[in-house]
Amino acid sequence: MNLKLAIGIFFFWTTSSLALGQVEYPSLSPKGRITQIVGNTNIEIEYERPSARNRVVFGELVPWNKVWRTGAGYCTKIAFDQKIIIGGQSVNPGKYSLFTIPNPKEWIVILNSDTTLYGSFNYNPEKDVTRFIVKPFNSQRFYETLTFNIDLIPNNARVFISWEKTQISFGLQTSTDEEIQSFISERLLTRKEKSSDKYAKAAEYLHYQNINTFEAIQLTQIAIELDEGNGWARRLNMELYEKLKMYTKALESAKQALDFVTEKENWKQHIERLETKIENSPNKR
Repeated sequence: MNLKLAIGIFFFWTTSSLALGQVEYPSLSPKGRITQIVGNTNIEIEYERPSARNRVVFGELVPWNKVWRTGAGYCTKIAFDQKIIIGGQSVNPGKYSLFTIPNPKEWIVILNSDTTLYGSFNYNPEKDVTRFIVKPFNSQRFYETLTFNIDLIPNNARVFISWEKTQISFGLQTSTDEEIQSFISERLLTRKEKSSDKYAKAAEYLHYQNINTFEAIQLTQIAIELDEGNGWARRLNMELYEKLKMYTKALESAKQALDFVTEKENWKQHIERLETKIENSPNKR
């Protein structure tokens, strides 16, 4: 064997051994994080995600009727920056550990103030902030890996925990609607605000939340009083009357807008559409 070949073989085996020595094996339960803005609240869930790997999870890997970290490794954590209602109970902003006690018929969900725990070892029920009961149900698909999801329900949310064919869920209610309604009642309906757009924005919010439609109409009327050229407020006014099937009032609103808006062609189309609706409406309103 010549010298160059020997050096080459030595270099190959040396570098290969170094590479093998530095390899990082992936975690069997990689860390997961889900963040979501829900209304006025930021929500974050941190957890380690175990996989089934052909094992029977609930009743074997995860025993029934025992406190479970609801993940792997360190305890699962949930955080929110505003006061919320979870499981029907009020909880202050902060970060909490999230434990569960699984059972074939019902699960207990627990929020605990100790977020330093590895697994559920040293879990202390005296540090529980809240606990509530939910019913498990069968998922529509198989989840190989433990999965948290946050489903948005306008300004509120529902958290789903899924593994294998089992799911549980619980609601999170924010203070968003309460705060907005308080602002509308205390600042807008009392006409303390002087910005036309603030009234239009509130009216749009009520419109798309499909709540307090007559209140939304009142807000658009104030917005128009403050700024006759506010096409946004005029369009909302028309749409709100149309939503209530008060087509004559909607048509009147559209015709009035023609005197103040710049994009008249769109409003002419609205007028034609509303005239057709009135013609075809049995109430002719």
